[in-house]
Amino acid sequence: MGPKEIIADIARVSISNVVCQTGIAMGAVAKAISSDDDKIEECVSIWKSRRNLLMKELSDFDVIPPDGGWSFLINVSTLGMDGQEASKRLIKKENIAATPMVNWGSESSKNYLRIVFSNEPMERLEGIGKRFKNALA
Repeated sequence: MGPKEIIADIARVSISNVVCQTGIAMGAVAKAISSDDDKIEECVSIWKSRRNLLMKELSDFDVIPPDGGWSFLINVSTLGMDGQEASKRLIKKENIAATPMVNWGSESSKNYLRIVFSNEPMERLEGIGKRFKNALA
């Protein structure tokens, strides 16, 4: 919260510090890549496993499959709602956090949810398809 005339600029700074790569992270990545004992392939394999499980669990939804990264988008407009409504239902009914993509691009971005899976253990992801169906039905 803050003065209306500066809040949009503060939001942009926040996204740059939270979502985009920061100087600290870039240095850590450079160190990891140059290390003889890097675990990058192991991390990528874990992320792929999580992504693949979610693609299977959410196959009844309009998912945009990622080919890398730590998150993906779901188009919820096909369910007759926007991302904000879907996000509210998921958190209220099933305790699932999903980011509504309103104001993240064009006008159509409001139709999407972002699901971040990078830090979720497989056990927490199993059965999420049923939970989505329950919350978004």
